[in-house]
Amino acid sequence: MEKTRTLPSTFEKRLDFYWKSIAIYSIILILYALMRGTIERGRLTTVVSDPIVILLVAIIVFSIIGYVINTWKSPKIIIGKDYIIFKTRIREKKISITDIVKIQIGQEKIANLKHSFRVIRFFVKDRKRPFRIRPSYFSNEKELVETIHFIKKTHNK
Repeated sequence: MEKTRTLPSTFEKRLDFYWKSIAIYSIILILYALMRGTIERGRLTTVVSDPIVILLVAIIVFSIIGYVINTWKSPKIIIGKDYIIFKTRIREKKISITDIVKIQIGQEKIANLKHSFRVIRFFVKDRKRPFRIRPSYFSNEKELVETIHFIKKTHNK
């Protein structure tokens, strides 16, 4: 019953995969440039029109853009005793616990991956499709799932 003291809890979206992908693709680009480039008069020259270089640069640029946008939006979930808020810098969606018909915690298998991801679904009265949360996308994944379990048990959802 200690969860009643910590509510409301805030869970921010993890953005570490962006900078990891930026770092990995940058290293690959540097290694590829070293392997494919030529050294002339003490300078390393690479062919910028090489399709692999263009592809790697495009991936790096799109990753940086995605990171900047998601950092600016700063998506988070706030869970209180009788509400759940999906909040970004642009908008905020508040769901009352009384409007939630059912909370379903399950697994979702993605086609080409061997393991499955945990998914939390909130079925709301006046909405056809449920709200879906993948706890692995947020900081404090275990605490998020425990808080949802606590809400589910206390409100019989």
